[in-house]
Amino acid sequence: MKESVIIVGGGPVGLLTTLGLGQKGIDVTVLEGESRPSDSPRALAYPAPILEHFDNLGILETCKTLGIVKTAVDWLVHDTGEMLHMSMDCLKEVSDYPMSLHLGQDKIALVVLEKLAELPNVSVRFSAKVKDIVQDQAGVRVTLDDGADEEVVEGNWLVGCDGASSLVRERVLKTNFFGITWPERFVATNIYFDFEAEGYTATTFQVDHDNGAVIVKIDPEGLWRCTYMESEALPVETVGERIADKFKTLLPGDGAWTLKQHSPYRMHQRCADTMREGRILLAGDAAHITNPTGGLGLTSGVLDSMALVEALGQVITEGRDSAILTEYSDDRRRKFLEIASPRASLNKQIVFHMGPGHQRDEWLGYMRRAAQNPDMLRQMFSFSEQLVSRF
Repeated sequence: MKESVIIVGGGPVGLLTTLGLGQKGIDVTVLEGESRPSDSPRALAYPAPILEHFDNLGILETCKTLGIVKTAVDWLVHDTGEMLHMSMDCLKEVSDYPMSLHLGQDKIALVVLEKLAELPNVSVRFSAKVKDIVQDQAGVRVTLDDGADEEVVEGNWLVGCDGASSLVRERVLKTNFFGITWPERFVATNIYFDFEAEGYTATTFQVDHDNGAVIVKIDPEGLWRCTYMESEALPVETVGERIADKFKTLLPGDGAWTLKQHSPYRMHQRCADTMREGRILLAGDAAHITNPTGGLGLTSGVLDSMALVEALGQVITEGRDSAILTEYSDDRRRKFLEIASPRASLNKQIVFHMGPGHQRDEWLGYMRRAAQNPDMLRQMFSFSEQLVSRF
């Protein structure tokens, strides 16, 4: 009998997992509780290993036309104005993808949905709220919350891609989600502002203990993401009222800016005890969450998807022992806990907490050398390769 997969969660990780499995001929049903893909300002950066994956899925060229291809990263010391330019040209000798891509998660969702429409073995259902999930040795049964009527969706496997407040993780796997919550609040803003006229490239990490920010260009029409940090003690209800005052010192020059949207959110470093229990697996924020400095949250999630498509695909289409799914869980957790989460925490420390002093002087000395040394740059830009799992 042909085996099928249920994906709970229709964000980027869930939809990309669906596309990967669907292209292998596997029947997949996506259950997303919201009525449409989220357009809230969230992560948007995809490094080289993910671009190769997008290419294999047949969506890279479309993504490149909608987003911004990045070939450098800049680090700006806010109080001195020193700009350190890190070119990705050093990757041309070792990679077919010497770049990264910026594309909002709402747009990547639409690209993947269009591709999924070509697959008769895939069904994507929005406004499909999950009420209950049970599993046995043969498969998984999902009960939908349809008011008076209860619909049941059945499959052989289920993947929870339903975000940081995952129902699959909390109510079904009942696994711990230990870690920390940072004492600050992040504020992600999408704004129109001519950063390029001020010398910024597509990605600039602005280093400062008061005016630290991650500034990236989102689309060809001139929309930028500017993410900064504020005290959690300030009322979350009035975040929007404080943006103008913050931008007086955070933004360069005196050019006009227009706010399109903003989103405040808490930051965490957390990981589930396991990403597999029987026929149920986790991927993305359902399994682990990190502060977004450096884009390692979405990167880790998409790399989960890549690994899961490979591992689960082999189990279903090649009859490989399902023990490989436990290997998936162990390896993805290790890569998050030992590599991604520590680096994201270090990135946060550098961008948002480092003021003048000995520590910054040492960091600047290293970064100045790296900017002139292709081998050092190549090592920096190849960091995401350490997060890839292969089965």
